[in-house]
Amino acid sequence: MDSHIYSEKMLNNLKMNLLDDNMHRYITYPKFVFLCGKAFDKDEYNDTNRGIVDRYISAKTDNLFIVLSEKLWENSFGTNIDLLTFEEFLAEVSDAIVLFVESPGSFCELGAFAYADKLFSDKLIIVIDKKYESDESFIITGPTAKAKKDGAKVIYAPLDGTGLLSCASMRNTIDRIITDFTSKSAGINKRSPNNDENAVYVNIFIIELLELIRLLEPVSRKDLLDIYKAIKNFQNFKFIKKDGNDFHNEIKYDYIIKLLETVQIINISGDIITSNGFKKVQPLMLNYSKKSHNKERNRLLCRKYRYGGFTK
Repeated sequence: MDSHIYSEKMLNNLKMNLLDDNMHRYITYPKFVFLCGKAFDKDEYNDTNRGIVDRYISAKTDNLFIVLSEKLWENSFGTNIDLLTFEEFLAEVSDAIVLFVESPGSFCELGAFAYADKLFSDKLIIVIDKKYESDESFIITGPTAKAKKDGAKVIYAPLDGTGLLSCASMRNTIDRIITDFTSKSAGINKRSPNNDENAVYVNIFIIELLELIRLLEPVSRKDLLDIYKAIKNFQNFKFIKKDGNDFHNEIKYDYIIKLLETVQIINISGDIITSNGFKKVQPLMLNYSKKSHNKERNRLLCRKYRYGGFTK
């Protein structure tokens, strides 16, 4: 930690306001809907099944964030992670997964999700073309049957691009997602902060990161990560899945920043991060009321601009 940028006093003040590691809080948090299906050309996306659901959700609410692996995956990630593990990361952070079984790639996704030891089944919605409803193929009797047994929802609907939402079961399922995730009580779940650098839960990390951004913005990507580690007393940390197991490949901080930027929860200009007005950030890591949060933020900003940084 560079003491010329961050004063010990500032960091100690943040540490003093850390919530107890064992304290559970009921909070709201961003809701992500991961849409999976056949590959698409950028100009044709709106007419795909994923595009139809995306537009339907977006027209009804701006409080749900659509996740598409194609918009997040970067070639530069390839040296550190395979696409299958990357999609596992996206499934981990998402609250609902809508999988259109309509291409060889989506068949593979179905197999991966179905055999993830029930990790995703409770939020997985499998959509298969209605013409295969009475089929006894391996796709139906294998991974689809297993996922359904583990809690996934299976819908048979027209997937030819003309009548997807005319299917009552499909439309009602999407409406239920919107209602469940955007009502006043939506997303109020019991959570506790990360406290073990060898077991950092990705979903909790996102909430903690947004809390820090709201307090410190504008802040650089590196400074944000350094402050997080400093106030947690982490040297380094490792992300794990909600069941406590490791990801197949290491999940990087950059993947999470890319996710938040792509769904427009944060803005990045150069290397500087600001929030994009997401209003549901609540204290999970730091014990600040709304009034004390604003007071602390103003104090930090005054110090920052007075001294050109968080100097001693």
